[in-house]
Amino acid sequence: MPESLELTLAGETMHALADRALFWPARGRLLVADLHLGKGNVLRAAGIPVPSGGTGQDLARLHALLRDTAARSLWILGDFLHGPRHPGVDAAWRDLRDAHPGVEIAVLAGNHDRALVPAAYGLTALPGEVRDGPFRFRHAPPRRPEPDAGHVVCGHLHPVVRVPGLPGRHPAFLMEQGQTVLPAFSAFTGGSDASTDGRWVACVHGQLLTHPPR
Repeated sequence: MPESLELTLAGETMHALADRALFWPARGRLLVADLHLGKGNVLRAAGIPVPSGGTGQDLARLHALLRDTAARSLWILGDFLHGPRHPGVDAAWRDLRDAHPGVEIAVLAGNHDRALVPAAYGLTALPGEVRDGPFRFRHAPPRRPEPDAGHVVCGHLHPVVRVPGLPGRHPAFLMEQGQTVLPAFSAFTGGSDASTDGRWVACVHGQLLTHPPR
């Protein structure tokens, strides 16, 4: 399993995983955001020459995480799809779903999920915000801070950071007061720079690097 880091969020033990996921042991729940399945297909259909295989690679990573964490459920916090349905994407998702028949998989729709019909993918549809324990699970951060309403866990922003001494930008968990933003799970996404003096956990080649350092 990729390196993990134990975090305490709103009094709950959570595990940040270097493969861009969060695991909640008390619920046996794996949390990911921004799969953007089929993004390569959308770009190629628009005449943009991008490599194929991205969806398969992302789903292979997700398969490994479900296996290694023995998760009982998987919640996808928005942007399951990137655009219209595609037969190849549907088939690849069915393979993953069939490999984990005992895992409840639920999705909270994101802004790219206009073509998503959850039942067609064997998914349970969640509302736009779900409160569970001390958390508020959403796709995007709320427009106004509501510190007394629960700790927000969300995606949408695709946070990335620059790590001193290393080239490029790396996906990261952005840790803010009352809110944790997950990195985009898809390896084929851009990102918004979160390289600030705040708290973040960067996913760097199978390892997790914290800021400030522990």
